[in-house]
Amino acid sequence: MKTVLVRGLNWLDRVQENYQKKTAKIHPKPILILGHQKSGTTVIAALLGKISGKPVLIDPFHQFDLKAQLRMRLFQQEIDLSSLVQAHPFYFSTPIVKDPNFTFLYPQLRTCFPESQYIMVMRDPRDTIRSILNRLKIPGNLPELDATCKQKLSAMEAKGWQLMLEGHLPDVPGNSYIERLAHRWNIAAETYLNHRDSIILVRYEDFLQDKIGTLKTLAQRVNLNPNKDISDLVDIQYQPRGNRAVNLMEFFGQENSMKIDSICKTGMERLNYL
Repeated sequence: MKTVLVRGLNWLDRVQENYQKKTAKIHPKPILILGHQKSGTTVIAALLGKISGKPVLIDPFHQFDLKAQLRMRLFQQEIDLSSLVQAHPFYFSTPIVKDPNFTFLYPQLRTCFPESQYIMVMRDPRDTIRSILNRLKIPGNLPELDATCKQKLSAMEAKGWQLMLEGHLPDVPGNSYIERLAHRWNIAAETYLNHRDSIILVRYEDFLQDKIGTLKTLAQRVNLNPNKDISDLVDIQYQPRGNRAVNLMEFFGQENSMKIDSICKTGMERLNYL
């Protein structure tokens, strides 16, 4: 019998996946991984699962809300997080779940999963913002998004990214895309700093210095057993990589660099980025 491929899976795999979605139960206390978009959450979540042998679900909101319509309603408080979790149990059924949107929903998340352990992945705001803009092929030195940038986002069907750059998901202040992204990073930093007794911090820069050591320590802190050899997996690229070698002053220009430094100064100081 000829195998029929559907979205990269054969027919039997697709049947099994649909069955799992219908029968899945919400995990009572998953390890939840937070962090701003492009801060390293995907690689750390994926490798934490690999080193401990635990299944991981990556970016549930993106999977069941491609056009970000539910997220808009969620952040506008038209619906609550609990109702979304209950409506999509499959995406909250694994021992480890990672989604940057969790970062901006922490109080609601604690209500839904009061017994969970929480991890926050932080990265220098200048590299975080640069990586986002690299991902979207948008320059960092513009005073504001121009028509070309907006057309590019529209052509990419990057609705979630577009809303974020416009200051939504959640709503943030700012007169330019750089200011809005800087204020978003501040929310992530403040979420950790205001709840540091209940959130475990992982700085992406520390992970890059010692990937396996960082993951072993992290696994132990969340009561996982890091007994798997992942030495051949730590350098796999889990997301499109930005240009880390770029000179940040050249990328952002002086004016936008100063905006980031000014808006993010307090968080950068407290997280040792200055």
